[in-house]
Amino acid sequence: MRKRILGVLATAAVFAGVVAANATPASTATPATTPVSTTTSTTDTGWITQAEVHGSTNTAIAVDKVTPAGTVQVRHGIHAGKQHGWGRAVNPKEGYNLVFEVDLDGDRRPEKQWTWSYLPEGGLRWTGGYPTSSSSDRAFRACITRHNSCSQTTSDYRTAWW
Repeated sequence: MRKRILGVLATAAVFAGVVAANATPASTATPATTPVSTTTSTTDTGWITQAEVHGSTNTAIAVDKVTPAGTVQVRHGIHAGKQHGWGRAVNPKEGYNLVFEVDLDGDRRPEKQWTWSYLPEGGLRWTGGYPTSSSSDRAFRACITRHNSCSQTTSDYRTAWW
């Protein structure tokens, strides 16, 4: 079953790459409403999928921020017996990106990120999740931005590191 799911995810990733390669100019393009991840595999990177995040238990908000483009949160919960963190947008404005960043070495610069490009208006949207750690080196933050990373936007649009 797992191989079948990974096969479906791989097919979707290839399709997304083909669609992106054949995209029309922004002025005439139909906006993408599906997540675009900077990760390529959930099995060798530690990431869990958005579906796995959605099925997590004992979920809670670690840190959140009300922004001009919607509320952005870093959340955490348990999946398969292990705690993970992820980003979530609540009632975002259309056209923004939801970015979830992971710092692995304590310098508060992200080594990994998951991006959902071009959010649709309203509702709840979330990223994939990454394992938490008892080490203070590991930290997460999230933002709603028109840029590719949280460091490219002002603090008005991003959470603090958690």
